[in-house]
Amino acid sequence: MNNALRLSASGYWRDRRGVFALWFGVAMIPMMLFAAVGLDLMRAVNLRAQLQAAADAAALAGATAFTSASASAAATAIANRYMAGAATQLTTSSTSSPPTYTTAANVTSSGGATLYSVTVAAQATMTSSLMKMWVNAVPVRVTATAQNPTLSITFTLSSFASNAADADAIYYYTVPSDGSVPSTASLTLLYSNTSSTSGKTVTTLVTAGQKIGFALKNVTGGITPYLLNGYLGFQGTTHWFYSHLMPPSTQAYSWVSQNCNLQAIASDTGGAVKNGSCFSALPSYATVNCSQSPGKTITYYWNDMGGLIDDKDYNDAVFTVTCSGKAGSNRSNVVLVK
Repeated sequence: MNNALRLSASGYWRDRRGVFALWFGVAMIPMMLFAAVGLDLMRAVNLRAQLQAAADAAALAGATAFTSASASAAATAIANRYMAGAATQLTTSSTSSPPTYTTAANVTSSGGATLYSVTVAAQATMTSSLMKMWVNAVPVRVTATAQNPTLSITFTLSSFASNAADADAIYYYTVPSDGSVPSTASLTLLYSNTSSTSGKTVTTLVTAGQKIGFALKNVTGGITPYLLNGYLGFQGTTHWFYSHLMPPSTQAYSWVSQNCNLQAIASDTGGAVKNGSCFSALPSYATVNCSQSPGKTITYYWNDMGGLIDDKDYNDAVFTVTCSGKAGSNRSNVVLVK
Protein backbone atom coordinates (compact mmCIF):
# COMPACT_ATOMS: atom_id res chain seq x y z
CA MET A 1 0.00 0.00 0.00
CA ASN A 2 2.74 2.37 0.91
CA ASN A 3 4.67 1.50 -2.25
CA ALA A 4 1.60 2.18 -4.34
CA LEU A 5 1.11 5.57 -2.74
CA ARG A 6 4.73 6.44 -3.33
CA LEU A 7 4.53 5.43 -6.98
CA SER A 8 1.33 7.41 -7.39
CA ALA A 9 2.85 10.50 -5.75
CA SER A 10 5.97 10.19 -7.87
CA GLY A 11 3.88 10.07 -11.01
CA TYR A 12 1.87 13.06 -9.86
CA TRP A 13 4.93 15.20 -9.41
CA ARG A 14 6.32 14.11 -12.77
CA ASP A 15 3.03 15.14 -14.34
CA ARG A 16 3.19 18.51 -12.58
CA ARG A 17 6.69 19.20 -13.89
CA GLY A 18 5.36 18.57 -17.37
CA VAL A 19 2.53 21.02 -16.78
CA PHE A 20 4.98 23.64 -15.45
CA ALA A 21 7.15 23.22 -18.52
CA LEU A 22 4.11 23.62 -20.73
CA TRP A 23 2.96 26.76 -18.94
CA PHE A 24 6.50 28.17 -18.94
CA GLY A 25 6.69 27.64 -22.70
CA VAL A 26 3.32 29.34 -23.16
CA ALA A 27 4.40 32.26 -20.94
CA MET A 28 7.61 32.75 -22.94
CA ILE A 29 5.67 33.57 -26.11
CA PRO A 30 4.32 36.97 -24.93
CA MET A 31 7.63 37.70 -23.20
CA MET A 32 9.48 37.20 -26.47
CA LEU A 33 6.89 39.27 -28.27
CA PHE A 34 7.31 42.08 -25.74
CA ALA A 35 11.09 41.89 -26.18
CA ALA A 36 10.68 42.07 -29.96
CA VAL A 37 8.39 45.08 -29.70
CA GLY A 38 10.78 46.78 -27.26
CA LEU A 39 13.75 46.28 -29.57
CA ASP A 40 11.96 47.75 -32.57
CA LEU A 41 10.66 50.64 -30.47
CA MET A 42 14.23 51.43 -29.39
CA ARG A 43 15.28 51.44 -33.02
CA ALA A 44 12.41 53.77 -33.87
CA VAL A 45 13.33 56.13 -31.01
CA ASN A 46 16.95 56.21 -32.20
CA LEU A 47 15.89 56.90 -35.79
CA ARG A 48 13.56 59.66 -34.63
CA ALA A 49 16.35 61.31 -32.62
CA GLN A 50 18.65 61.30 -35.67
CA LEU A 51 15.90 62.64 -37.93
CA GLN A 52 15.00 65.38 -35.42
CA ALA A 53 18.64 66.46 -35.13
CA ALA A 54 18.87 66.70 -38.92
CA ALA A 55 15.64 68.74 -39.16
CA ASP A 56 16.79 71.06 -36.35
CA ALA A 57 20.13 71.72 -38.06
CA ALA A 58 18.45 72.31 -41.43
CA ALA A 59 15.90 74.74 -39.96
CA LEU A 60 18.60 76.69 -38.10
CA ALA A 61 20.78 76.91 -41.22
CA GLY A 62 17.87 78.10 -43.33
CA ALA A 63 16.70 80.68 -40.78
CA THR A 64 20.23 82.05 -40.41
CA ALA A 65 20.21 82.86 -44.13
CA PHE A 66 16.67 84.28 -43.97
CA THR A 67 17.75 87.89 -43.47
CA SER A 68 15.01 89.57 -45.52
CA ALA A 69 11.77 88.75 -47.29
CA SER A 70 13.64 88.51 -50.59
CA ALA A 71 15.93 85.80 -49.15
CA SER A 72 13.20 83.16 -48.71
CA ALA A 73 14.32 81.13 -51.74
CA ALA A 74 17.93 81.12 -50.54
CA ALA A 75 16.86 80.10 -47.03
CA THR A 76 14.79 77.22 -48.39
CA ALA A 77 17.62 76.07 -50.66
CA ILE A 78 20.08 75.99 -47.75
CA ALA A 79 17.67 74.00 -45.55
CA ASN A 80 17.11 71.56 -48.42
CA ARG A 81 20.85 71.05 -48.85
CA TYR A 82 21.24 70.23 -45.16
CA MET A 83 18.42 67.70 -45.31
CA ALA A 84 19.75 66.14 -48.51
CA GLY A 85 23.05 65.46 -46.80
CA ALA A 86 21.34 64.10 -43.69
CA ALA A 87 19.07 61.87 -45.78
CA THR A 88 22.13 60.19 -47.29
CA GLN A 89 23.50 59.40 -43.83
CA LEU A 90 20.16 58.15 -42.52
CA THR A 91 19.54 55.75 -45.40
CA THR A 92 20.65 52.52 -43.70
CA SER A 93 19.33 49.02 -43.13
CA SER A 94 16.94 50.56 -40.60
CA THR A 95 15.02 52.46 -43.28
CA SER A 96 13.16 50.97 -46.21
CA SER A 97 13.75 54.12 -48.32
CA PRO A 98 15.50 57.51 -48.03
CA PRO A 99 13.81 60.01 -45.70
CA THR A 100 11.53 62.54 -47.36
CA TYR A 101 11.22 66.18 -46.28
CA THR A 102 9.65 69.52 -47.08
CA THR A 103 10.87 73.01 -46.16
CA ALA A 104 9.02 76.32 -46.00
CA ALA A 105 10.18 79.89 -45.36
CA ASN A 106 7.60 82.16 -43.72
CA VAL A 107 7.39 85.84 -42.82
CA THR A 108 5.08 86.62 -39.89
CA SER A 109 4.72 89.35 -37.27
CA SER A 110 4.28 89.35 -33.52
CA GLY A 111 4.03 92.34 -31.24
CA GLY A 112 4.98 94.66 -34.08
CA ALA A 113 8.16 92.73 -34.88
CA THR A 114 8.77 90.93 -38.15
CA LEU A 115 9.72 87.28 -37.75
CA TYR A 116 11.53 85.22 -40.38
CA SER A 117 11.20 81.48 -39.84
CA VAL A 118 12.02 78.24 -41.63
CA THR A 119 10.08 75.02 -40.98
CA VAL A 120 11.36 71.57 -41.91
CA ALA A 121 9.06 68.53 -41.84
CA ALA A 122 10.73 65.14 -42.34
CA GLN A 123 9.57 61.53 -42.45
CA ALA A 124 11.38 58.20 -42.55
CA THR A 125 10.07 54.63 -42.54
CA MET A 126 11.76 52.15 -40.23
CA THR A 127 11.78 48.57 -41.44
CA SER A 128 10.45 46.21 -38.73
CA SER A 129 12.52 43.24 -37.66
CA LEU A 130 10.85 41.12 -34.97
CA MET A 131 7.54 43.01 -35.34
CA LYS A 132 7.05 41.95 -38.95
CA MET A 133 4.30 39.52 -37.99
CA TRP A 134 2.14 42.57 -37.17
CA VAL A 135 3.56 45.45 -39.21
CA ASN A 136 6.22 45.63 -41.90
CA ALA A 137 7.34 49.22 -41.27
CA VAL A 138 6.92 52.03 -38.73
CA PRO A 139 6.65 55.67 -39.93
CA VAL A 140 8.72 58.24 -38.03
CA ARG A 141 7.80 61.92 -38.42
CA VAL A 142 9.43 65.09 -37.04
CA THR A 143 9.17 68.87 -37.52
CA ALA A 144 11.46 71.75 -36.63
CA THR A 145 10.98 75.52 -36.87
CA ALA A 146 13.79 78.04 -36.43
CA GLN A 147 13.17 81.76 -36.18
CA ASN A 148 15.28 84.78 -37.04
CA PRO A 149 13.51 87.83 -35.53
CA THR A 150 14.12 91.42 -36.59
CA LEU A 151 15.49 94.31 -34.56
CA SER A 152 15.54 98.01 -35.35
CA ILE A 153 18.81 99.77 -36.05
CA THR A 154 19.19 103.56 -36.15
CA PHE A 155 21.85 105.54 -38.04
CA THR A 156 22.45 109.17 -37.10
CA LEU A 157 24.75 111.44 -39.10
CA SER A 158 27.13 113.67 -37.15
CA SER A 159 29.20 115.37 -39.84
CA PHE A 160 31.12 115.31 -43.11
CA ALA A 161 34.42 117.20 -43.22
CA SER A 162 36.53 116.22 -46.21
CA ASN A 163 39.51 118.54 -46.08
CA ALA A 164 40.49 117.41 -49.56
CA ALA A 165 37.14 118.55 -50.97
CA ASP A 166 36.27 115.01 -51.96
CA ALA A 167 32.73 113.76 -52.48
CA ASP A 168 31.92 111.14 -49.83
CA ALA A 169 28.91 108.90 -49.27
CA ILE A 170 28.13 106.28 -46.61
CA TYR A 171 26.28 103.01 -47.37
CA TYR A 172 25.37 100.02 -45.24
CA TYR A 173 25.21 96.39 -46.37
CA THR A 174 24.86 92.83 -45.13
CA VAL A 175 28.34 91.31 -44.94
CA PRO A 176 28.55 88.40 -47.42
CA SER A 177 28.86 85.03 -45.70
CA ASP A 178 32.15 84.37 -47.48
CA GLY A 179 33.61 87.75 -46.49
CA SER A 180 33.80 88.96 -50.09
CA VAL A 181 33.07 92.43 -51.45
CA PRO A 182 29.31 93.13 -51.43
CA SER A 183 27.57 93.71 -54.73
CA THR A 184 26.53 97.22 -55.68
CA ALA A 185 22.88 96.15 -55.53
CA SER A 186 23.27 95.17 -51.87
CA LEU A 187 24.46 98.65 -50.80
CA THR A 188 21.92 101.01 -49.23
CA LEU A 189 22.75 104.72 -49.23
CA LEU A 190 22.62 106.44 -45.86
CA TYR A 191 24.31 109.82 -46.31
CA SER A 192 26.14 111.88 -48.92
CA ASN A 193 27.92 115.23 -48.71
CA THR A 194 26.91 116.12 -52.27
CA SER A 195 23.16 115.63 -52.21
CA SER A 196 20.26 115.74 -49.81
CA THR A 197 19.37 112.54 -47.99
CA SER A 198 16.18 111.35 -46.31
CA GLY A 199 17.29 112.98 -43.07
CA LYS A 200 20.07 112.87 -40.55
CA THR A 201 18.47 109.92 -38.76
CA VAL A 202 17.56 106.70 -40.56
CA THR A 203 15.92 103.69 -38.90
CA THR A 204 15.48 100.31 -40.50
CA LEU A 205 14.99 96.66 -39.55
CA VAL A 206 17.65 93.98 -39.57
CA THR A 207 17.43 90.37 -38.57
CA ALA A 208 18.98 89.20 -35.32
CA GLY A 209 22.44 87.90 -36.10
CA GLN A 210 22.68 89.82 -39.36
CA LYS A 211 26.16 91.32 -39.69
CA ILE A 212 26.00 94.90 -40.97
CA GLY A 213 29.00 96.54 -42.60
CA PHE A 214 29.58 100.07 -43.88
CA ALA A 215 31.03 101.34 -47.12
CA LEU A 216 32.58 104.73 -47.82
CA LYS A 217 32.45 105.86 -51.43
CA ASN A 218 35.10 108.49 -52.09
CA VAL A 219 35.43 110.54 -55.28
CA THR A 220 38.70 112.46 -55.59
CA GLY A 221 37.99 116.17 -55.94
CA GLY A 222 34.28 115.51 -56.19
CA ILE A 223 33.47 118.85 -54.52
CA THR A 224 36.48 121.02 -55.36
CA PRO A 225 38.63 119.74 -58.24
CA TYR A 226 42.32 119.02 -57.74
CA LEU A 227 44.78 116.92 -59.71
CA LEU A 228 45.96 114.04 -57.54
CA ASN A 229 45.56 112.80 -53.98
CA GLY A 230 48.32 111.36 -51.79
CA TYR A 231 47.46 107.80 -52.87
CA LEU A 232 47.72 108.49 -56.59
CA GLY A 233 43.98 108.87 -57.02
CA PHE A 234 43.37 111.15 -60.01
CA GLN A 235 40.72 113.83 -60.20
CA GLY A 236 37.26 112.28 -60.52
CA THR A 237 38.28 108.69 -59.71
CA THR A 238 36.12 106.66 -57.33
CA HIS A 239 37.48 104.66 -54.40
CA TRP A 240 35.51 102.23 -52.20
CA PHE A 241 36.30 101.34 -48.61
CA TYR A 242 34.53 98.46 -46.81
CA SER A 243 34.45 98.17 -43.04
CA HIS A 244 34.63 94.34 -42.95
CA LEU A 245 37.80 94.15 -45.06
CA MET A 246 41.27 94.46 -43.56
CA PRO A 247 42.39 96.98 -44.47
CA PRO A 248 39.20 98.74 -45.57
CA SER A 249 41.15 100.27 -48.49
CA THR A 250 41.97 96.86 -50.02
CA GLN A 251 39.83 97.54 -53.09
CA ALA A 252 40.85 101.20 -53.42
CA TYR A 253 44.59 101.08 -52.75
CA SER A 254 45.88 97.52 -52.74
CA TRP A 255 49.39 98.52 -51.60
CA VAL A 256 48.18 99.95 -48.27
CA SER A 257 48.59 97.28 -45.56
CA GLN A 258 47.22 99.06 -42.48
CA ASN A 259 43.81 100.32 -41.48
CA CYS A 260 44.09 104.06 -42.05
CA ASN A 261 40.37 104.47 -42.70
CA LEU A 262 38.13 103.53 -39.81
CA GLN A 263 37.69 103.80 -36.07
CA ALA A 264 34.54 102.62 -34.28
CA ILE A 265 34.00 103.40 -30.60
CA ALA A 266 31.11 102.22 -28.40
CA SER A 267 29.76 104.87 -26.07
CA ASP A 268 30.02 102.59 -23.03
CA THR A 269 33.78 102.06 -23.46
CA GLY A 270 34.84 105.65 -22.82
CA GLY A 271 37.24 105.53 -25.77
CA ALA A 272 38.32 108.48 -27.88
CA VAL A 273 39.28 108.79 -31.54
CA LYS A 274 43.04 108.69 -32.25
CA ASN A 275 43.99 111.12 -34.98
CA GLY A 276 47.14 110.88 -37.05
CA SER A 277 47.42 107.09 -36.73
CA CYS A 278 47.00 103.92 -38.74
CA PHE A 279 46.21 100.55 -37.16
CA SER A 280 47.25 96.93 -37.63
CA ALA A 281 43.69 95.63 -37.23
CA LEU A 282 40.06 96.58 -37.65
CA PRO A 283 38.19 98.04 -34.67
CA SER A 284 36.03 95.67 -32.61
CA TYR A 285 32.87 97.17 -34.12
CA ALA A 286 34.00 97.36 -37.74
CA THR A 287 30.70 95.57 -38.35
CA VAL A 288 27.69 95.52 -36.07
CA ASN A 289 25.51 92.57 -35.05
CA CYS A 290 22.49 93.84 -33.14
CA SER A 291 21.83 90.53 -31.41
CA GLN A 292 25.29 90.77 -29.84
CA SER A 293 25.23 94.46 -29.01
CA PRO A 294 21.63 95.42 -28.12
CA GLY A 295 21.24 98.90 -26.68
CA LYS A 296 24.75 99.97 -27.67
CA THR A 297 25.55 103.19 -29.50
CA ILE A 298 28.65 103.00 -31.68
CA THR A 299 30.28 105.99 -33.39
CA TYR A 300 32.03 105.40 -36.71
CA TYR A 301 34.85 107.72 -37.75
CA TRP A 302 36.03 107.55 -41.38
CA ASN A 303 39.15 108.93 -43.01
CA ASP A 304 38.81 109.06 -46.80
CA MET A 305 42.60 109.10 -47.47
CA GLY A 306 42.44 112.20 -49.63
CA GLY A 307 44.74 115.17 -50.09
CA LEU A 308 48.39 115.41 -51.04
CA ILE A 309 49.35 114.29 -47.55
CA ASP A 310 46.94 112.09 -45.61
CA ASP A 311 46.14 113.86 -42.34
CA LYS A 312 44.40 110.76 -40.85
CA ASP A 313 41.97 112.98 -38.97
CA TYR A 314 39.01 110.51 -39.08
CA ASN A 315 36.39 113.22 -39.55
CA ASP A 316 35.54 112.83 -43.22
CA ALA A 317 32.33 110.98 -42.32
CA VAL A 318 31.11 110.55 -38.75
CA PHE A 319 27.87 108.83 -37.74
CA THR A 320 26.42 106.76 -34.91
CA VAL A 321 24.67 103.39 -34.96
CA THR A 322 22.27 102.24 -32.25
CA CYS A 323 20.69 98.80 -31.98
CA SER A 324 17.33 98.30 -30.28
CA GLY A 325 17.08 96.10 -27.24
CA LYS A 326 18.36 96.10 -23.69
CA ALA A 327 22.09 96.26 -23.13
CA GLY A 328 23.43 93.02 -21.70
CA SER A 329 20.43 90.96 -22.82
CA ASN A 330 22.69 88.83 -25.08
CA ARG A 331 19.93 87.74 -27.45
CA SER A 332 20.76 84.68 -29.48
CA ASN A 333 21.03 84.94 -33.24
CA VAL A 334 18.56 82.29 -34.37
CA VAL A 335 16.43 80.08 -32.12
CA LEU A 336 14.45 76.87 -32.45
CA VAL A 337 10.87 77.62 -31.53
CA LYS A 338 9.53 74.08 -31.98
